Amino acid sequence: MQHKSNKRIYDYWDSVRDGRFAPNRFEIEPVMISDLLPDVFILERGDNSSYRFRLAGTRLCEALGHELRGRNLLDYWNTEDREAVQNLLHNVAKDGAGAVMDFTCGNGDHEQASFEMIVLPLVHTGQKVSRMLGSVGAHNRPYWLGSIELGRLKLASFDLVWPGRQPAQPIALVEPSAPADRPTPSAPGERPNLRVLEGGLSTRSD
Repeated sequence: MQHKSNKRIYDYWDSVRDGRFAPNRFEIEPVMISDLLPDVFILERGDNSSYRFRLAGTRLCEALGHELRGRNLLDYWNTEDREAVQNLLHNVAKDGAGAVMDFTCGNGDHEQASFEMIVLPLVHTGQKVSRMLGSVGAHNRPYWLGSIELGRLKLASFDLVWPGRQPAQPIALVEPSAPADRPTPSAPGERPNLRVLEGGLSTRSD
């Protein structure tokens, strides 16, 4: 986790979590992260193939070139990366991990912008993870970012961050599909490698 705004979102989420599997959706107070809201989003997890944006910050929508509300996050990736992101988000809901993804996307002139995304579990109703809190920070902001609609996202790397240094005790999922393994490459060189980080922010530097 490199982006400062994502680290702040993680710190706030972890403080509200207070040692539990995940904080409740209604415990997240926007006023506590008001300056970060343009980059923040909330996902609704229907099942393991549906992670729809319920809320998305203005700067995030502008960066991608359109309103995100109601769209499925998984639809923004190609087939190979979609599978990796789907498995990663399954781990977020199942194990209480935080997911960190670095990705790129470009304009029609093959110029690229790079971003870091963090996704964290939230308990919504009935002690089930049906919401996720996330944030996207841009590593670079080229002059054209926000002026055109960008193409598909391309996954560069992804991590799982365990807040308690190990997987939490699992709780029920909403309409679970068949169990998914943690993301692993299908063949050497075809997909970024997964690194499981112990200790979260305490072992990472800016």
